[in-house]
Amino acid sequence: MGFANPTRLRILERLGEKGEENVNDLALHLRMSQPRISWHLRMLRLGGVIRTRRDGRQVYCSLDIENIARERARLDQLLGIKDQKNVREEVRA
Repeated sequence: MGFANPTRLRILERLGEKGEENVNDLALHLRMSQPRISWHLRMLRLGGVIRTRRDGRQVYCSLDIENIARERARLDQLLGIKDQKNVREEVRA
């Protein structure tokens, strides 16, 4: 999915701060074109990290906290980590 990609990390950080933001505002904030931001959002959505919703012509995106928590639990189980923190607290959502 590309967590090592700086643009995707900036997108995740922004969504963690704002909660939900439309694609155009996100592109403006990150000083990138809307098509380029949309491509990165697609990668994050396919990876199960964000979700999108449409309201008329606007597309809004937010972190998919439930899926992040599920995948975090799976990873913790695979790694043998027993002390799990609340993912919502960690991402301030």
